[in-house]
Amino acid sequence: MNDHERDLLRKTILSVIEKGFTRWKNIEKMSCPTYWDFATTNTVKRQFYRYLVAQGYVERVKRGEYRLTEDGKRLLALLTNRL
Repeated sequence: MNDHERDLLRKTILSVIEKGFTRWKNIEKMSCPTYWDFATTNTVKRQFYRYLVAQGYVERVKRGEYRLTEDGKRLLALLTNRL
């Protein structure tokens, strides 16, 4: 997976959360579009937990439910303008 693909996937995940899909299963389902062969369940999970949550762009509200932080909103705006 290259940087451009990672950025596309991160933007997609953040956009899904911003639209109100805050449960993990919904985030996972909405972030694995069939037209991207690189967006598998494992890559979505890795980008979500190992990057977006770990870096503080997404925070856990309660078990299985997440929301964007202010940093997450800024990252989404940056990725939207750049991609």
